[in-house]
Amino acid sequence: MWDESKDNLHLTASSLLQHFVSDQRPGLIYRGLGHHHHTLSPSIVRAKASRKLEAIYGGNSKTFKEIAYLSWFVNACDDAGLQVAGDSNELRNFLMEPTGQNSQGRNVDLFKFPSLWPTDQDSVFRFLAQAQHHGVPTRLLDWTSSPLVACYFAVSQALNERVRQGNEADLSTWMVSIVELDSNAAGSFKNTFRIRKAPGSTSKNLAAQKGMFTFIKGFELDSLDINNHELSHTYLKRHLLPLSEAKGLMQHLERLGVTIATLFPGYDGAAKNATEAMLLEDLDQEIRDGVEPQE
Repeated sequence: MWDESKDNLHLTASSLLQHFVSDQRPGLIYRGLGHHHHTLSPSIVRAKASRKLEAIYGGNSKTFKEIAYLSWFVNACDDAGLQVAGDSNELRNFLMEPTGQNSQGRNVDLFKFPSLWPTDQDSVFRFLAQAQHHGVPTRLLDWTSSPLVACYFAVSQALNERVRQGNEADLSTWMVSIVELDSNAAGSFKNTFRIRKAPGSTSKNLAAQKGMFTFIKGFELDSLDINNHELSHTYLKRHLLPLSEAKGLMQHLERLGVTIATLFPGYDGAAKNATEAMLLEDLDQEIRDGVEPQE
């Protein structure tokens, strides 16, 4: 959970953006979260294992579900004639029989040495990055070198979370958060988690969003939240903003050239822009009216 001592509360969108303008230290990366209760758990933690995996592996099914999702993704790409990032015989063999190098440089079975998963092979990481950016559950957690991009994703996630919660949402206490990670301070914990940047060619969205990733090695999916590290307060900080400032923040971002159209180049981004614009207007009106939305 979050430690309140790591939180900076900003009452207006202007003050939040002013902070990021004035604090441009090298090595800072950011992640936007749509609700202040959200953690830094990657999507594979929340994804379900199939009944088949549960039947075969029982309580250990979650150990194998990440590899199962990746295998299904690459098979679907093959069926659709889509290029797989990092594709090679090395990658294909890895997905069939995951192996990696131990500290002595020997190639070992990752099912016998799960703490080495995922391997450090560049082809495997590029494939993981591509899968993550197209919605496949993985252990990678998306970050960006741009605080403005993180601000956009915080509001975008809040809009979609608002739809899911419906009448149960308490708009008066809801805050979005932008998590700041100091990679220089985190450098001494590289054995705890890794920070990697994938080539822009991996995904046009990844390049537009100035994306990078953090991840923790090992099959223990319940321990993949880097905020659970006992010294996380030395490299993590949250910036909180009331949800009532969401529309103002998006207007500031648009003037600065950060929009869904620039972050998701193409028709998908344009279509998503129309949907989010409507959600944002509805949310702003509900906050102004001070009433809960009707079914």
